[in-house]
Amino acid sequence: MLASRRLPFLTTGVLAVAAVLSALLDPVGFFALYGLPGDLAPRTRWQLAPLAVYLPLALAGTAWVTHVFGRLPRRRFATVWSGTVLVVLAAKFATVAVATFPMFGPADLAWSTSYTVPKAALYALLPALTAQLLGRPPQGPEEPGEADPGTRNVWKVAGTVTLLAAVSGPWISSHWSRDLPGWVPSLSPDAAPPAFAAGLGVLFLALARTLRTSARRSHGVAATFLGGWIAALWAGAALGAVQAVALVFEDGFGSLLQIPVSLYVRVCEGVSLGLMLGWTAGLALSVPVPRAVRVGRALPGTLAVALTGVVAVAAVVVTSGSRNSGASAMSSGNAGDGLSPLRAVRGDHPRIVDAAGRQVLLRGVNVNQLVDFYAGRPGFPVTRPLGEDDFRQMAELGFDVVRLGVSWSAIEPSPGRYDPSYLGRIDQAVAWARANGMYTVLDMHQDGWSNEPTPRGTSCPAGTSRMDGYDGAPAWATRADGAPRCQFTGRDISPAGDRAFTNFYYDRDGVQSRLVDAWGMLAARYGDDPSIAGFDPLNEPGFGEQAPVTSTLLLGRFYDRVLKRIRSAEARPHLFFAEPSIFWSGTGFDPMPRGSYEDDPDLVFAPHLYAESITMDASLGLPPITTVEHGFTLASRIARDVPVWSGEWGYWGSERTIHDKVRRYAAQEDRHRVGGAFWVWKQACGDPQNGPEPVGNALNKVDCATGKDLPRDAVTVATLSRAYPRAAPGRLTKLTHTSTGGIHLEGTASGGDCTLDIWLPGLAARPVLVSRGKNVEGVSGRRVPGAWRVKACATGRYSLDID
Repeated sequence: MLASRRLPFLTTGVLAVAAVLSALLDPVGFFALYGLPGDLAPRTRWQLAPLAVYLPLALAGTAWVTHVFGRLPRRRFATVWSGTVLVVLAAKFATVAVATFPMFGPADLAWSTSYTVPKAALYALLPALTAQLLGRPPQGPEEPGEADPGTRNVWKVAGTVTLLAAVSGPWISSHWSRDLPGWVPSLSPDAAPPAFAAGLGVLFLALARTLRTSARRSHGVAATFLGGWIAALWAGAALGAVQAVALVFEDGFGSLLQIPVSLYVRVCEGVSLGLMLGWTAGLALSVPVPRAVRVGRALPGTLAVALTGVVAVAAVVVTSGSRNSGASAMSSGNAGDGLSPLRAVRGDHPRIVDAAGRQVLLRGVNVNQLVDFYAGRPGFPVTRPLGEDDFRQMAELGFDVVRLGVSWSAIEPSPGRYDPSYLGRIDQAVAWARANGMYTVLDMHQDGWSNEPTPRGTSCPAGTSRMDGYDGAPAWATRADGAPRCQFTGRDISPAGDRAFTNFYYDRDGVQSRLVDAWGMLAARYGDDPSIAGFDPLNEPGFGEQAPVTSTLLLGRFYDRVLKRIRSAEARPHLFFAEPSIFWSGTGFDPMPRGSYEDDPDLVFAPHLYAESITMDASLGLPPITTVEHGFTLASRIARDVPVWSGEWGYWGSERTIHDKVRRYAAQEDRHRVGGAFWVWKQACGDPQNGPEPVGNALNKVDCATGKDLPRDAVTVATLSRAYPRAAPGRLTKLTHTSTGGIHLEGTASGGDCTLDIWLPGLAARPVLVSRGKNVEGVSGRRVPGAWRVKACATGRYSLDID
């Protein structure tokens, strides 16, 4: 056994060796305690901070924790492990604060440490085991029991921290659990009053229990302070576990992995909340109180919460009323067959509406035929030609929107120079869509960061492989710092791509500013066009090397900048389609990026609902983490008062598996009364996303050997072109389909245009129209290519059945 004074050096050395080995062995840096693959020479503040702040604080903190707890006769393993987790999280907080100063407040930074919790818990096992196995028990009395002076005031201290959480809600607690249903116990002030009270109650009881175990003043001030803070981490974890259990009752059991993944996410968030609040518990326990003071040992906690309360009240005054949850003002426009400007309505019933206030679902398809793809399959084109007939065929399927992918690399081939011929191709596509009665969502498309492949001669690290290029940023905008262009499990995880995204988020060399300027140009070009539904600033943003700092906080800051530039350039406001990071496409869930853009009245949350399709679980052969049905629930929950629109969905592979899933997806789309864009209209055989497949996989397939079109899948086409209201007065409250292809819809309208416009596909004879009640009048239908268009005047609470 080692002497106690030598044990801290040993545990710290073990952690240091683990940090070095994991950095060398982890090809992408996600699993290492400290991971920066590629050229390690720091060039920016964000690259220097991990070396100068994170590692020194984590290692010094581990030594301090071992010094404090390594001499305890009992619970040495648990205290050293918990203490190491605490210091690693605190080191992460300090690192991000240094790297991003002064962009974010402490609550956002503390929340961002939730992604570090599992990594900290894993690596903390090493110093804890070392202390347990090699530490020498001290010569002295056994550890005191419940009579220890540090445990006598746990109820008062727990109450102090709980009161802090209550009064600081808008400033602190609202940064956690933002996507929970209103009745689930939570510390967020957005929760229903009973749920807020329940959240405070869980925190109070969990703190009281964990404090009795961790807070022992007889072990010294440092141990008491750390013990109080550690107790808060455990209490936060307990609150997260309660929330995960509550979500089981809210969502059902769903898939096999849904519950453990939900528990994982909630517990990690709870631990980061404990990091933010726990220092007050440690302070309240460890500050000595004069015996003459009659108010008891809770005085330090009372003073701490009073001081923090003053700050919190000031924050409430500053931040209150900043969120707009009502409808945006409507501009004038045509409510007939023409394309009316679109706006968003936020609040309890978020939706997209036209100028007359009618709900518009926006159902259509993605078009990738203008994307600047990498050409890696000799003899095969990377895109298929785009012509007016494409848009005519889309219109005949009932689509009213096209999500048009465009490439930054083609728009701005050199810094500050925009290609007029490529912009002309975009103009033509928008005009074709408009002429066929379809809106356009302009999507700045990217996959895998850019269309650059792995350079020849590159030696990929073990666990990774060479990758094709895809599409996205120009070469001049890529700052990869020598990180290898090698993929780990897929194109979206590569050291070069992660480094390029991270440098982009930090706006190194003004690269991000260039894209912001490009969006300003596009907004000025299309800002007076009512057929432009809105702007999607970046397709499936990468998560970078510092998720969620990069994938949530800095991504939100990019949205802030883009939105400000767009709003200053356009003639009238358009919808702003904000995507979460690629995590959503890969796992089925991800936080909403955070920023001031969230307050914009015309914001739309636009995740890609690929559950049970191309998600990570499917690629690894695991059961679904998120089912098709649960994906819609999560999207609505995270969006809160913002309309939801699925920017991409589908891609379910062979026809043997697609039919059930596409029908289930369509049923949820109707149930939630939202729209989206199917992936994809046409895909060329040379498209890197198609790989070496013999068929170009899309709604319109092509035989790669002959170049001839193949028949469309009838079930998919019938599902995509099913009956739906293209515009409905007020808001829809119910939308379902019958087994015979009929439609039942209900809604509520007050004022504005009463015109109900319904798409009915594939009927040769005039449809049978049945209206219920007296609130639908003047029902009529006219034949259009591919369908009937039914019009009626609906007012008040209305319903309509069409057989």
